Amino acid sequence: MTGSTSMLGARVPDAAATADLTDRSPTNPTMSVSTYAVAHFARRLDELARDLAAWVVRARIVATLTDAACRSTIETVSDRCSRVAEQFGVDSLRAQHAANAYESIESWWSGTQSWAARGVPEAEWPPAFSLAGFGLTALAGAAAFLAPSQMTVSAFRRRITGMSSMVPVVAGALSAGARAGGVQPSHLAVSPVARSDCRAPASFTDVVARIPGARPNEAQVRIEKTSTASFVYIGGTVSSDLSGGREPWDMASNVAAMAGQVSDSERGVRAAMSAAGVTSSDRIVVVGHSQGGLVAQRLAADPQLGVRDVVLVGSPQAPGGVSPGVHVVALENRNDPITALGGRAIESRADITVASTPQTSPGDALAAHHVSVYRELAVQADASRDPSLVNARREVFGANAETDAYACQASEWRVDRVGRN
Repeated sequence: MTGSTSMLGARVPDAAATADLTDRSPTNPTMSVSTYAVAHFARRLDELARDLAAWVVRARIVATLTDAACRSTIETVSDRCSRVAEQFGVDSLRAQHAANAYESIESWWSGTQSWAARGVPEAEWPPAFSLAGFGLTALAGAAAFLAPSQMTVSAFRRRITGMSSMVPVVAGALSAGARAGGVQPSHLAVSPVARSDCRAPASFTDVVARIPGARPNEAQVRIEKTSTASFVYIGGTVSSDLSGGREPWDMASNVAAMAGQVSDSERGVRAAMSAAGVTSSDRIVVVGHSQGGLVAQRLAADPQLGVRDVVLVGSPQAPGGVSPGVHVVALENRNDPITALGGRAIESRADITVASTPQTSPGDALAAHHVSVYRELAVQADASRDPSLVNARREVFGANAETDAYACQASEWRVDRVGRN
């Protein structure tokens, strides 16, 4: 995976952890993103890609007319240039997607000037009635998901952070609406899917690899009990359903978690932990991807449970905070739009954040959110000799980080809503 990796220390301020897009609020209308400049940049990249590809073709023809040593050199250079041309083409497509998204924002913005004309600053509008605020946030979200990049994701995170007080309110309203529409509190069935012997996890690579996949009808929770700790692994969203169907790892649980409420997925994890014999006397380490990270933060906020360590993998920040003394490590891709849904950067909660901006394929809005990409980031975290990461590995994995001699018992659990299709 290409990209830069940075290790950020204990709970640094948000401003030091995220990049801002230019302020486009009604109180500062003169500063804006130049969509023309972005579109021109995209066209120029495309032209460079075409020119370089044409040169590669000519170079390879010339190579056939030279001796073996010269031919090898020309072919090596032309192969590298070909890869550069391909990357230019990818970057050109991304830039054009971003330009299109920003053009939509600017077009929408031109139709909302009447709000500023009234002489009322946006900061003084009631958040629930700030059409500009909601509109710009929605469009920033569209840009982040249609053209994911560090810039668009940072802009979306900034908009969400500016309306952070409204996120639980809106999520709560959606949750209440679902209940009013007939979705009632669920009865859950928690069943063991598999049991096996295992080696105790000794690295971030180990724990990320053991997170259950977000696949229908499969286990959503894995629990490993060692002689020194209990590791709880929680998978991400499986279904986009909001109606409260059979699958608890759905959008309804996401909405509940973002509203600061107990979700069915959280209830399912707690039931699985109880069935697996995890108690508050254990040293509990919770690892969660995406929705699993939201649940992990909720568990870490419960002083009765006594979670000791949390590893967040591509997770937004949940409302509230974790209990004092809980150690939080976050793996985050800067162009993963899902991580921006909670607003403030996770650095405000994590003791240490391993951040990267990987190259991903255009056309897949959630490419940077896939667990496979985070596995690569975990490998980087394990390879780093940064003192803060060395200490983090020692904190999370303890003696397991020095030896793999500790055996453990693993169990996988499937949670279903009873009586739902």
